[in-house]
Amino acid sequence: MTELPQSGVQVTIEGVLLRLLFDFTQAEPVEGDDRTDIYNCESVDVKGRGYGDIVSAIVNDRYSADQVQAIMANYAEASDSESTITPEKREEYLEEYEAYQGWRKHAKEIAATVVSSL
Repeated sequence: MTELPQSGVQVTIEGVLLRLLFDFTQAEPVEGDDRTDIYNCESVDVKGRGYGDIVSAIVNDRYSADQVQAIMANYAEASDSESTITPEKREEYLEEYEAYQGWRKHAKEIAATVVSSL
């Protein structure tokens, strides 16, 4: 790729799939290679074209259903003032929940970009 997409998201339609590339970062150069057009990125394949399909695919690519269930249970425990967990564990649970929510919000931003480009 010689030029990054202006929107920050590359969308390729491959049959019933949307192939999304996003969150591009400059790759570390390989020894002896002076090219500056090498990037790392997130890649997600989406079945469907709708906003919800895209958000779900991005979130589910990072978090399994079991992980989401654990995050939600841990958040509930951390939010319970009667819980006997340590302050360190409470902080850990709240941080993992915030990371999950941050990824969901990012997925929604990407989905909005993709839907507007289709």
